[in-house]
Amino acid sequence: MSADLRSAADDYLAGRRARGYQLADHDYLINSFLDDLENRGITKVTVADALAFARRPETGDRWHAARLRVLRGLAGYIHALDPAAAELIPTGLIRAQITRRRPYLYSRAQIGMLMDRSSKLSPSMLGATMHTLIGLLATTGMRSGEAFGLDIDHLDRDRHVLHVTGKYGKKRIVPLHLTTIEALANYERTRGERAQPSGPLFVGAKGGRLNANTARAVFRSVVDECGLRAQPGCGQPRLHDLRHTFAVDSLIDAQRSGADVDARVATLADYLGHVDPTCTYWYLTASAELMGAVSDRVADFQRKGRR
Repeated sequence: MSADLRSAADDYLAGRRARGYQLADHDYLINSFLDDLENRGITKVTVADALAFARRPETGDRWHAARLRVLRGLAGYIHALDPAAAELIPTGLIRAQITRRRPYLYSRAQIGMLMDRSSKLSPSMLGATMHTLIGLLATTGMRSGEAFGLDIDHLDRDRHVLHVTGKYGKKRIVPLHLTTIEALANYERTRGERAQPSGPLFVGAKGGRLNANTARAVFRSVVDECGLRAQPGCGQPRLHDLRHTFAVDSLIDAQRSGADVDARVATLADYLGHVDPTCTYWYLTASAELMGAVSDRVADFQRKGRR
């Protein structure tokens, strides 16, 4: 072996994590790949072996492309140390088009109905939690996972902001409307003696941090009780769709008020904690009204180009 592949892999992962990357599942995938090479007596990372590993099991091109992307980074690192120990893996060997699920966009009346039904859940502590959680997600556009991870001391009542940690450990400050501050204060009063000066902001029925799977399951039951059904082209309403609704409503507001939509997209990308602004531009295709606005802008651009 011209290079110690496992030692190089450990250094590669440690170096990337030191730069802030989370690298979920990277250890498992890389170690599994190296186990496969070792079992076959292979001491070099090749394109052929990486492709064969990435395409197992039969789970679809999108997952295969993600697996190969992990191995491409490792191979590039090892190649820089010793070109004889690893071949460079070109991009585009597995083409996988990313398709986004069409979001369920809630009306204000539907959000109110969900909050009202949630407040009647038993036990009452779970009801108060779900009622407040839905309201917070609807008014801030936070990811549900971000809300589950909030602690009491992340709320700055004096400045009316929340300190939120998003994907890849990215931190941001989310401003809160006065009514949201009041709703959170009411929730704290409902918790009463269970409330602690520190610890999780949202708690479950027994007072511990609200479990994400529990919250999503309860939300699905509330959706069913409210009679909300899947719309053509999209699946059942989800908790995460409250974030999509917030983003789309913000862009519709900009369009109706005559504001610069591109400027709103840039602001919204930062506000929502998007790493890539193209994720925010996707919302322009999420509703018929915004699609119409995009079509009008394209038609206007084409007319100007013919002059």
